[in-house]
Amino acid sequence: MIADIDKMTATPVGLYVLVDVTDGRRDFYVVPGDYLSAGVHERHEEFMASVGGVYLRNPDSWHTTIYSANVEAWRNSWSLFEDVTQPATGDAGS
Repeated sequence: MIADIDKMTATPVGLYVLVDVTDGRRDFYVVPGDYLSAGVHERHEEFMASVGGVYLRNPDSWHTTIYSANVEAWRNSWSLFEDVTQPATGDAGS
């Protein structure tokens, strides 16, 4: 669940690690930030168009949901952390 879609999609994040804890599971999804933000935004826009642009129960709500099916391709994609630019050895400050 995302509380504020605008804040989430406006904040640059390199990688997200999502955890699905439904029914006692612990499924991990390592998702590139740009991909997740774009997908969340697109699905939210489609949903809002389908309800006339306003949440019926709470017109002031900015929340949205990410379902595991939306990020299934990224399940256990831990290797993405290898692509993140960081010092491999030594002191990061030197």
